[in-house]
Amino acid sequence: MPTPGPLPRRPRSSGGVARRTLLAGAIGGLIAPALLSACGPSAGGGASNPGGGGVSFTFWGPDFYQQFTTKMVDAFTAAHPEAPVSLQPAEWGGYWDKLAISVAGGTTPDVINMDGKYIAEYSGRGVLADLEALEGLDLSGIDDADLDAGRVDGTLTGISTGSNAWVVVVNPQLFADAGVEIPDDTTWTWDDYLQIATRISESGVATGVTGGGSYADLTVFLRQRGEDLWAADGMGCSEESLAAWFQLYKDLQDSGATLAADAAVEDGSATLEQQAFSTARSAMSWTWTNQLAAVRDAAGNQEIAMLRAPSAAGSAQENGMFKKASMYWSVAADSADPAGAAALVDFLLNAPEAQAIQLLNRGVPSNPVAIEAMGEDLTDTDREVIDFLDAITPELGAAPAVQPMGTADAQNTFTRLLTDVRFGSATPAEAAAATLAEVNGMVEA
Repeated sequence: MPTPGPLPRRPRSSGGVARRTLLAGAIGGLIAPALLSACGPSAGGGASNPGGGGVSFTFWGPDFYQQFTTKMVDAFTAAHPEAPVSLQPAEWGGYWDKLAISVAGGTTPDVINMDGKYIAEYSGRGVLADLEALEGLDLSGIDDADLDAGRVDGTLTGISTGSNAWVVVVNPQLFADAGVEIPDDTTWTWDDYLQIATRISESGVATGVTGGGSYADLTVFLRQRGEDLWAADGMGCSEESLAAWFQLYKDLQDSGATLAADAAVEDGSATLEQQAFSTARSAMSWTWTNQLAAVRDAAGNQEIAMLRAPSAAGSAQENGMFKKASMYWSVAADSADPAGAAALVDFLLNAPEAQAIQLLNRGVPSNPVAIEAMGEDLTDTDREVIDFLDAITPELGAAPAVQPMGTADAQNTFTRLLTDVRFGSATPAEAAAATLAEVNGMVEA
């Protein structure tokens, strides 16, 4: 991780139905005036330009994100004194409600920090501009995968701030203590994954594997079967493949390769520092590449290593991995100053001085010039993450389909039904059918 500190764990969002209602009301003008009064010029958490005016810029993140982002904006305004910027930061938990209320009140920020869970929501309602139509925004240094990750129905409404990949992390010492070799991650299969985890558990040294069970490894699993998690009108996978994913987690539990149901639920709700992998009670887990330093720091173990995901075919070229945009920069379609907004986004993406401040906090940029600008401020772990992403990039397929409108809280469904499978209150087939019915029912036309 970069020098500002370990990447904080992002709190899970709540109130998804209310948030969708707010956004729907924003478009239809249905938000009550009393509610809109909460979204005035002082609604932001701070301002680089307290007097107002100029380009308004909203983003999420804890205190140190706000600190380094303010420094980036200060560098922009030093270079562009004619373009003041008003900052509207927020913590993740309240960010989306504030944004929806701003849209409802006709005060949509000019530059918006956007996330993959919501980009289709805002794009589909006409809130976000086509970035390729904006003058002054240079996208030539961004690779096609990062560009495609921000397209909704073919229109680029979000530009990736940088990428991550969902990987298996391993504790080499626990493998050695259990007498188990770390697998060749270019050839290992799901069967290998299960057998290795089981052997480690049987050794008594530690539990074989914990973590996972998210949309990320589900996406990887489905892509190996020629399917995708999402389609334009809902989930893009078959009931059979979804049931196979639930079955994988049941098999891990039944074999003793992972924690029992109650312990797994407890571990999933624990802080990073308290989780089984961080406390050397499990030998494998899952994380995003940009959290490697946070995981190492939490575990007090700098030897923790990353592996590619297992595959069905035993081939890295067919393992279904993908680069995920950590987050996006978007511009409001009704911005009163699209040129100023484009200039700010261009600076955030391309200016060497901005990259030297941000480092890898918003993912690994695909622009090599941006990485070069970070220079000696990159840690050894940062370099390791960059090298890992470089190594797997030739193996990756197309970007996954964008999550459709209305499904922002689908992860809660995946988690709840996986828990039902773990506790034996639903079979994998029943959980798959229920998942498809529930999530597809969220989709907004």
